[in-house]
Amino acid sequence: MIYSKPVFEVADIAREYGGELVAQDNLSGQQKKVLTSICQCRTAELGGHKEVCSNAACPNERYAYNGCRNRHCPKCNGLKREKWVMDRKADALPVPYFHIVFTIPHTLERLCLLHGEAMYNLLFQSAWNTLQFFASKSNHLGAQMGMTGILHTWGQNLSRHTHLHCLVPAGGITPQYKWKAAKSDGKFFVHVKKLSKVFRGKFTDGLIDLQNQGIIELEEELKKGLNTSTLCTAKTGWYIPKNRFLQATW
Repeated sequence: MIYSKPVFEVADIAREYGGELVAQDNLSGQQKKVLTSICQCRTAELGGHKEVCSNAACPNERYAYNGCRNRHCPKCNGLKREKWVMDRKADALPVPYFHIVFTIPHTLERLCLLHGEAMYNLLFQSAWNTLQFFASKSNHLGAQMGMTGILHTWGQNLSRHTHLHCLVPAGGITPQYKWKAAKSDGKFFVHVKKLSKVFRGKFTDGLIDLQNQGIIELEEELKKGLNTSTLCTAKTGWYIPKNRFLQATW
């Protein structure tokens, strides 16, 4: 993989304007920590190390600054991210893909912060079970689908916004182990309102189960959050470029 250094980096912007942003006193402690890590990454602040060739006969060596290893740092995780994307593209089937996004109400974000593992697992399970519910119906597909899910916990404005991006092949494997393409040439799977209704039901059932197990305490979150509108969105065209976009309350 060939990587060329960009003219400007996020760290350059953070160092230039980070102080002004911190002075506004609108950042959380975690956000300040991330900002500091990005500013100090690969600078003298974190020290350095010597790199040598794995070939003992090679005399070449160089010195480099240490990275911050913060998972939000684009410099430390940029290559890993690019490799992950390339690996997923290699796994992709030569068929159209649906891009479906499942979200939860903002009033449930506190539960995600307190019980991240349980809530995120529930989000994945509810999304997967919703897709399989419709895929198993002969009037929709009648086959076993696949899914790649990518969890996002922040929105573009860096505020809490838990949602799950799903890349779903427009087709699946039948009980006879044959490929069956989705209807409408992969341009449409299920109406978003139907997806939203089933997803809401499965996620709600899961929340009640977690409460019954004593893992979470719903109280007002159940009353407020589950009656709050949120979005379930669907796009087609991850493999074949299209830009049809639908949205509905969950």
